Amino acid sequence: MAVIEFENVRKAYRIGRGRGSLRDAIPQMFGRVIGRGHDDANLLWALDGVSFEVGAGETLGLIGPNGAGKTTILKLLSRVTRPTSGHIAVKGRLSALIELGAGFHPDLTGRENIYLNGAILGLKKQEIDRKFEQIVDFAELGDFIDTPVKRYSSGMYVRLGFAVAAHVDPDVLLIDEVLAVGDYMFKDKCVQRINEFREAGKTMVIVSHNKEMIQKLCTRTIFLNEGQVVYQGDTQKALDLYHTGYAGGTLRTGKQLGERGNAIREMQITKVVLLDGKGQERNSFLTAEPMVVQIHFRANASVDDPVFYSRIREGYRVLHGTTTARFDIKGHFEAGDEGVAEVRYESLNLLNGEYNINVGIKRDHFSPLTFDQIDAAVSFTVGSRFDQGGALVYLPHHWQVHRVSQE
Repeated sequence: MAVIEFENVRKAYRIGRGRGSLRDAIPQMFGRVIGRGHDDANLLWALDGVSFEVGAGETLGLIGPNGAGKTTILKLLSRVTRPTSGHIAVKGRLSALIELGAGFHPDLTGRENIYLNGAILGLKKQEIDRKFEQIVDFAELGDFIDTPVKRYSSGMYVRLGFAVAAHVDPDVLLIDEVLAVGDYMFKDKCVQRINEFREAGKTMVIVSHNKEMIQKLCTRTIFLNEGQVVYQGDTQKALDLYHTGYAGGTLRTGKQLGERGNAIREMQITKVVLLDGKGQERNSFLTAEPMVVQIHFRANASVDDPVFYSRIREGYRVLHGTTTARFDIKGHFEAGDEGVAEVRYESLNLLNGEYNINVGIKRDHFSPLTFDQIDAAVSFTVGSRFDQGGALVYLPHHWQVHRVSQE
């Protein structure tokens, strides 16, 4: 059963014109009365014929470059704005983590804004009374809850906004890059809260440029570009298409689309292997041993100075990332050339655990264009001695204990 229905939706914004004066408004109203259409040259189509459905308990991801229409979709779903044409239906209570704290009044205290914002989000006073302590605890604002929010730092403001919205207990949750701000500990708490919603069978729509968050949370993903759906379906395929087929605002389509992820590959990864310090292929290491990552590749076109990267991860958490750009390594490759990019970790300072490595080839260090990438290309395990310590990272150390003489 569809909880969200979004059918052939178009949304236009008029550009190059402010609110206008009465002198401007009269001819515009007269034009509508006699049926004269708007000047399409002044319209920006943020969405142009977008359709999708989201079922109960499903998490849908929205990805694409800035200006693709992602946030417009969330604002239409939350009724912040209305579509120019098309049909939208949302069943159940909805909470939107879009512009956190948008309903806060700066002169009111945190306590007063919890009740104000909660009411805006559809909570009754009795419900807010019941959840008040949970909201304050989540926001970590106990000592400042009776302080006007205009005196809050940006981090405090965001924490309170997220805490209120996350305790509405919605049937449908909309999330738009809210985790791009705040300290890392609060981000972890937010991700945990979002996971609780997912495990409780809530329906969610998530907009994010964080690829790993989309991979981890979304059961299906839509790739948008210039207000239209480029691809809708498998999350990994959508991410591959976006990160390898989109460059600088131009989406490569038609005959330009090829292999893995349906994107052309001027540079292609053919194999990834792990070696020990003696050059032997292994996937099991001891703490502080050397490890070598080899990225075998082939050039399918003429390419100058490609950038290779390697990211060691535990699950979805990146522990270390490095690129050839950091070492100013350059080179020219012609179609048919083959090679190996190699990064050597002199001392693998990780403790007991299982890890994986993402690898890829990019146009340059900052470019959105990725020629090729493989997530979790290789996995490996690390074993450590008891005396090397616990947790995740090995830091060479030793202990000393002294008796202090009493004189």
